Parts: sequence; C-alpha cells; structure tokens
Amino acid sequence: MSSLTGSITLLTGGAGGAKLAEGLTLLLPPEQLTIVPNIGDDDRFHGLWVSPDVDTLLYTLANDIDREQGWGLRADSYHLLARLAELGQPTWMQLGDRDIATHLIRTMLLAQGQDAQQVTTYLARQLGIDANIVLPSRATVQTRVHTALGELSMESYFVQHGAKPAVQKVEFVGEGLSQPNSACLEAIDNSQLILIAPSNPLLSIAPTLQVTGIRQSLLNSSAARVAVSPIIGGKTVKGPACEVMAACGYSPTVTGVAEFYHGLIDALVIDHADAAQVRDIERMGIKVLLTDTLMPTVASRINLAEKILSYVDVTFVQHKRRVVA
Repeated sequence: MSSLTGSITLLTGGAGGAKLAEGLTLLLPPEQLTIVPNIGDDDRFHGLWVSPDVDTLLYTLANDIDREQGWGLRADSYHLLARLAELGQPTWMQLGDRDIATHLIRTMLLAQGQDAQQVTTYLARQLGIDANIVLPSRATVQTRVHTALGELSMESYFVQHGAKPAVQKVEFVGEGLSQPNSACLEAIDNSQLILIAPSNPLLSIAPTLQVTGIRQSLLNSSAARVAVSPIIGGKTVKGPACEVMAACGYSPTVTGVAEFYHGLIDALVIDHADAAQVRDIERMGIKVLLTDTLMPTVASRINLAEKILSYVDVTFVQHKRRVVA
C-alpha cells in the first residue's frame, strides 16, 4: 500500500473516469482527494439542465449507478420519457424518472441563483458522498463536435447519432472557458499527485484543460503527473475515443494518448495488451506503468488505484527523497 500523504487531484470524465474515482475514494480519506469532472457534456433537455458526466460520477460514488450500462440510476423507470414521446417530444436522451429528479433540483437551484459548483456540492451531500468534487469552472463549458452532419453538441453526437458521424474537429465554447474555478486551480497547485483518468482525452479531459489556467497549472506543477490510457489493445472499452483521436490527428493507440498528453504528464499507465508500445512512449520522456487497466468490478478499481498510488510513491516520491538526501 502507498504511503502517499499529500493531496491528490483526479481529472475525470465518463464511465471510465468514474470507475477510477470510485477505486480512489474507497482507498483514500475524503480530504486527500479532489475530483474534477468533465462539464463539457452539459446541456438542456426538456427545459432541464443536465450534467451527464457529473451525474455519472455522483451516482457511481453513491453506489446507485446502473453498473450494466455505466450511466443512469439502477432500477430506474422511464414513465415520464414515454409520456413525452406520446406528446411528440424527442426522447433520444435517455433520462429515467429518478434521474430526472436530479435535473429538476439542479435546474431549480440554478434558477434561484446558485452556481454549478454549489449545486454539485449540494447534490453530493444529499447522496451521502464525502468526496470533494470540484468543477473546472462555475460557469458553462460545452463541447461542440463538427461532423459531416454539421455541428453537434456532445450528447447529440454521442447519444442521438451513436458517435457514427465522421468527426472533422472538436471545439469548446462557453463563458466558463475564461472563468476557472479558483478551487480547481488551488487543488492542482497544492497536489502531490495529479491523475488523469482513463477518459476520452479529447471529449472528456480536453474540456477541462481548455479552461483558462488549468493546462498551465499542470505544465507548471511539481507534482507527479500520471495519466491512465483509456485504450486497451488498440480499442476503447466504451465510447469513440479511437475514432475521435484519429480524426483530430492522433494515433488511436496508447502512443497517441501519450502524444496528446505530452508535456502534461510524467507517466502513463497502460495495459499489458499494449506492452509493445512501451519504448515508443518512453522515447517521449514519459515513464510507463504496465498493469491491468480494465475495471469491470469494484475490486479491480481498487486494485488499479492501489497500483497507481504505489507506483507513484516508489517512482516519484521516494526517488525525490533519495535525490534530496
């Protein structure tokens, strides 16, 4: 087990990121870990403000996630959605009845003048979550995917169109890009370890990195900076990371992940299935931890978190102590 005692910040998004967050929260005291989720998927549906990645994180940490599909609440029903369809409304965004209660509360509190950070903190506490969840911005950041069908919101691209339209480019919009959450910058600046979860680099992590000051804070950080590749054996467990990376000029491999994060990380965690690419990554000046990165169970999530923390302790923290001595 790791002897890391300093603060840890996790940049995350999507189901893969929520899985690693779960493993870390089951190992670490809540005051040691700050989790920064993706807000680029946020959008309005049926008049309600929905934060898909934030809610996936909340439901996972509350142990109320539908673990089979990786999003939404377990044992949820869809009576409201069925009624909306009867009334001629688009229902491609699958919002369950219990899930909609979250969006109702979020929309109501935002209308009352609370900001997104305050609302997220409130929801976390109501769900019994002790983890410190800090948004990259208190304002809006949204991902826009330019495709052969035109410009699409992230959820329209991913859910409505099944991530099938050919991607031309990805961009980010919103006032939040120039309004970083000071608590996020403070967490990064005070970290002993900065982790990037096995999330889609361009669609789940890039929205956070695009917020003013966050990328620069990572570049300037003296913390150990470690990313976990979402690609295993040339494929993603779920989602279009490979397709989007290729469309944006990156190799859809763990080497491409290393290229995307080059300068922002000191080490990359990859699966044994990608062992042949270790030297290519190391030639970029990035260390490699080779381990099992698939996380189908809670035990496997804890195991990966333990391996990462132990690796960082030995490779960075203890090494630094020896150098100083």
